[in-house]
Formats: sequence, structure tokens, C-alpha cells
Amino acid sequence: MSSKISAEQPVVPVITGGDLGAYSLAREYHERFGWMSAVVPTGQNLIVGGSKLTELYPAGPMFDPETVTAHVEQVARSVNAHTPDRPLVLHSGYDHLVRIVAQKADRLRDAGYVFPAVTVEQLDRAALKEHFYALCRTYSVPYPRTLIYDSHAAAEQTTSSDDFLNSFHGARLSYPVVLKADDGGQWASTRFEGRRKVHYIDNDANLKEVLDKATDAGYRGGLIVQEFIPGPDSQLRILTMYRNADGNITLSGLGEVIVEDHAVGLEGNARAVIAVPDNPLHHHGAKILDSLDWHGFAMFDIKVHPTTGEPMFLEMNPRLGRHHYYLTAAGRNPVDFYLGDLLGDFDEPAPAHVEHLALSTTIPLSVAQRYANDQQRHYISELKKSGQVYTPLQYRQDKNFKRDLYQKYRLYKAAEEVQHRPGSMN
Repeated sequence: MSSKISAEQPVVPVITGGDLGAYSLAREYHERFGWMSAVVPTGQNLIVGGSKLTELYPAGPMFDPETVTAHVEQVARSVNAHTPDRPLVLHSGYDHLVRIVAQKADRLRDAGYVFPAVTVEQLDRAALKEHFYALCRTYSVPYPRTLIYDSHAAAEQTTSSDDFLNSFHGARLSYPVVLKADDGGQWASTRFEGRRKVHYIDNDANLKEVLDKATDAGYRGGLIVQEFIPGPDSQLRILTMYRNADGNITLSGLGEVIVEDHAVGLEGNARAVIAVPDNPLHHHGAKILDSLDWHGFAMFDIKVHPTTGEPMFLEMNPRLGRHHYYLTAAGRNPVDFYLGDLLGDFDEPAPAHVEHLALSTTIPLSVAQRYANDQQRHYISELKKSGQVYTPLQYRQDKNFKRDLYQKYRLYKAAEEVQHRPGSMN
């Protein structure tokens, strides 16, 4: 297959994934350099497809490391058929793809890819929640009270969900609680009736049912059972950071979430985010990244307790988040920091924080205002007046009738997708 990406383009971004995060990256590269990106989704779609910015290389299911690696190697051969020495900068869109890149790093570098050096051991300490919470304890980073169910031990019949319920009550945890997988990559390929990305549990029977179903379905990682921090989605925060090869944190940007997706399977994906310049949480994230000797992007999910005001760190994603465009909306395009670190031909920006307010949204403003708190509503009003409201999926330089029609349909469906009882998961 001959690539439509010009041989004159000096660098090709290769982006795995087919969601908002993938399109945002393609847009960010186009905004900064006018480049096209090679995008590797599971299949054709109108989020990354139907676009002048992207050339799609659908991969099918992306769980098997060998299959994914072979496909990404083929992408390199296609894109660089006539430019064998051209750098290919690789972005992984999901946690399990970051892990595959770490496992197959030598092969991918041999194929021409450039990406941060992260080991499987570093990933285990960062992305597996049990290990992440151990780091939080070590460095006095606040996180919710947590118990972990060992589904591998349950499958071996050395423990059971009944044993766990006894531990749950002994630890004086009370309902409601949140249940989520320790290993997001393994959870993504686990299937059972009623499975959700995040479960909101309010009684013993419901907790036992999900624990047993997950084990019976073949999931063998830990299951995190955690106190539910009360309060609406507007108490959520996103902290995105980049730590370079020299060990310097060059980018740090905090976003206030207005509302998340609440559709089954999409829980936890922010739909509207306000970039805020005041970043009191930077030092917590920096301690964790320095302790890991991290290299690359990291995104922390945080929820501020509405009563105590304490920020609770929920998890670390070893990559850019799906809704990271709030950074670019506020003048901090993450691709500048990535290329400046990885490729010597690009100047690395001076370390930077987000310095002004901006709103990035994939839902109508009327829906965002419905879920915003009073201060956020004020921000929205002021940002609308000043022209600082951005819609990452709608880019003036990327017009296509079919794709534009699909985006209008997604806006129409947005109210339904974020609908929930404020202060709950459902």
C-alpha cells in the first residue's frame, strides 16, 4: 500500500488508537507543523477517519503483543517505503499498548520508531494500581481507602469473594464503593454480562456478584475496591505532565473536569475540561514521576473531596489522556515537548505550566453548564466571551461532509451519554 503522506514531510507521527485522544494528537501535529499522521485504530470510524489529517491503518483487535507489533512494523514499511530513514514518532493510545511498546521496544526501534524509554517494571509500578498506591503511601500522596481482591488466588481457590467480604467489613469500609481493575489492559479483554469500566457498588450481593463474574470470565489481575469520594464530576481533576530523558519535568497542566461520560464502557472519559493556571497538585505528581525515573507523558486522575478539600489521587495513566486537548487550548501543545525531547532537530521548550484558562469540550455548552459548579459556570461565560472555548473534534482546517455530519450527531447524543445522578457513578 502506497502512503499518501508526503515524502517531503520530515517526521511522521504514528498514533495507535481511534478515539478523541488520537484525533487530538493528529490535530495538534497539524496545527503546529501542517503534518499528516498515520493512525492505527482497531477499525474504520469517523472520529479519526474521513479526515485530511490522518491516514488510517486499521489493525483489528489490539491485545496480542505479537500481532500488534507486526502490524505496527508493517505501518512503518508502508509509510517509509521511499524514505527509510525518516523518524516515526510513536504515540500509544491505551495503557495496554504502552505495555506492548515496552515489551517490544527493540523491534519497534529497529523499524524506525522513536518513543520514550519506559520499562515493563516501571509500568508495573506506575499503572498497576496496587503498586501506584504503594508509591502514594511512600511519598505521602493522598488516595482513597482501598482493598484489593486477588482474582488469581480466587481462581486457584486459595481465597474467595466471601473471604474478601469479611475483610471488607473488618476494614470498616462502607458502601458505596467503586470497583475497578488493577490491570486495565487485561480488563479491556475480559467479557461478562454487566461488565463496566468502573462499577459503582452499593451492597454485599452486588460486590460478590462482580468479583465472582470477573474471576469466572478469566480475569486474573487485582480488583480494586475503593471508597467512593462523594461529590459531582466537577470535583474531578486531570493532571498531565511530561518528564524528559534528562529527568526534568517540562510540562505540567491541570484541568478541572466539568462532566464525564457515563455511558456503559466509557465511564471516566472527560467530556468537558477547563484548563486552570493554579496548579497546587504539581508537587505530588512530580514526586511520583521522579521516584519512577519516568520518561514521557503521565496523566493523573484526581478527585477533590467536597468536604475536606483534600485531592485524592485515583490512578496514573502512562500516556496522554483521551481528553488532553485542554493543554493545547491553553497554549501548551504537548507535541512540542515530545519532539523537543525525542528528536534533536527540534528545540525543546522551556519547562512550562498552563498559564491561563481555556475550555475544551466535546458536548454543547448548554450541557456543560448543566453539570458545572458555580465557579465553572462563571469561567464558561467569560471564556465564551473571550473566544477561549475549543472543540477538539471540530477543526476548521479539516472539513468533510460525512465526518462533520457524524460530529453533529455525536453532539446531539451528548446529553444522553453524560446523563447521571450528580454525585454518583450512574
